[in-house]
Amino acid sequence: MTVGIVIACKDGIVIGADRKIVRSRGTRIKSLDDKIFQSSFKDGRNFLICSSGGADFAKRAMQEIDPNKFVEEMDCSSYRDMVEGKIAYLTYSLRQRAIEYDATLLYGTIDLDKKPTIGHITSTGLTETKNEGYFTTGIAAPYAEMVLQDSYSKNMDIQDAKLITAALIDRIGKVDNDVEGVDVILLNSKNKIAKLSWAERQGIEEEPLSFDFTDELDDLRRVIGEWQAVWEEALKEKGKESKGQTKKRT
Repeated sequence: MTVGIVIACKDGIVIGADRKIVRSRGTRIKSLDDKIFQSSFKDGRNFLICSSGGADFAKRAMQEIDPNKFVEEMDCSSYRDMVEGKIAYLTYSLRQRAIEYDATLLYGTIDLDKKPTIGHITSTGLTETKNEGYFTTGIAAPYAEMVLQDSYSKNMDIQDAKLITAALIDRIGKVDNDVEGVDVILLNSKNKIAKLSWAERQGIEEEPLSFDFTDELDDLRRVIGEWQAVWEEALKEKGKESKGQTKKRT
């Protein structure tokens, strides 16, 4: 159950992905730990990217859009325009050979204005960038979206985002035997990279976040009861109005 997540925080970006087992005729042959790739712009700004979909296509696309190949001091707006052209051309080239490109990419970096910036590159080459929020990709993206809708805030820092991302991917991995682990990388606003520590990995295993909504059911039932009372009161008022109109006619 593939999932990739990138989050823009107030002090940097967090990117995470599952580690997926590769199988050959039903046999586990190796573990992939390279769904997150690291590169940089020529001015030294780090660039992190992850993918879902066809792994070979994703690697080909990453080579095409590697920011280290282009001019220095390229801002994210210019990079986005370049990416759209490159992916569109790659898609066209593959279709000429009756091959359908199906990879989706997520990336994060620090822009020239020092703002954390994340991007989402669809299989058609369309690219969206933003300085707040998050993007998800993969089969498990709807679940990740549901959790992040409640968990994310624009004031979130990379330390909290790191734990939420790792715990979320770990949780998804519990229902997929082919997910062997979690990769999460941080890039702070000072352009420094860090990964999940051993202690953090152990802690997530020992004390997983449940993302369980049962604790909130009592509050939900109370609110539903309040709205039900409003509805019933409205029906009573409507009934009184109908009776009054009937009396006037008679």
